[in-house]
Amino acid sequence: MDLIEDDYTNLLSALLPPGPAWSVDDPGIAGAAPSLLRVHQRGNDLMLELDPRTTTELIDRWELCCGLPDECIPRGTQTLQQRQQRLDAKVNLAGGINEAFYLAQLAALGKPDATITRYDKSPFKCISDCNEQVFSIDWRYYWEVNMPSSTDAISMTCISTCDSSLRIWGDTVAECVLSKLCPSHTYLIFKYP
Repeated sequence: MDLIEDDYTNLLSALLPPGPAWSVDDPGIAGAAPSLLRVHQRGNDLMLELDPRTTTELIDRWELCCGLPDECIPRGTQTLQQRQQRLDAKVNLAGGINEAFYLAQLAALGKPDATITRYDKSPFKCISDCNEQVFSIDWRYYWEVNMPSSTDAISMTCISTCDSSLRIWGDTVAECVLSKLCPSHTYLIFKYP
């Protein structure tokens, strides 16, 4: 509900005791109304700071409480929206070691089109179908994150140093976050198109 100064003037006037000592047009009432309106609006603004998705003024305090930025993201390299997304992903982390949990984390990091491939199938045997993939039993500990095609790639240019890579690709933030969250007995592979 949006209030205006007249609303506060009416509210203050209604609180006055009856009688001729007070007037609705009293300058004290008219002078207090703008202050009360500012306090009300400031309270509304602070309500937005309770949610990590909408915080702006208190984002530094939120990040300090959550241990952000961490080694996955250097300080000062993210926009406000990216900081809010990362904070939301960390604060609302429900936990879990299933595919849906990791896909939700990827979506919170701006990769909603990413998919996961698991290699937890049984190893190839003589009686296996000829179109089955060949895995050893160790592959049950591997899983692959298939990144969407929108992931940036940086190619070597004329002004690059001679020891530069021919091409660099990858989302270091998503890789770092998922590597921190993955179970310690598993191996994580990132696949880029």
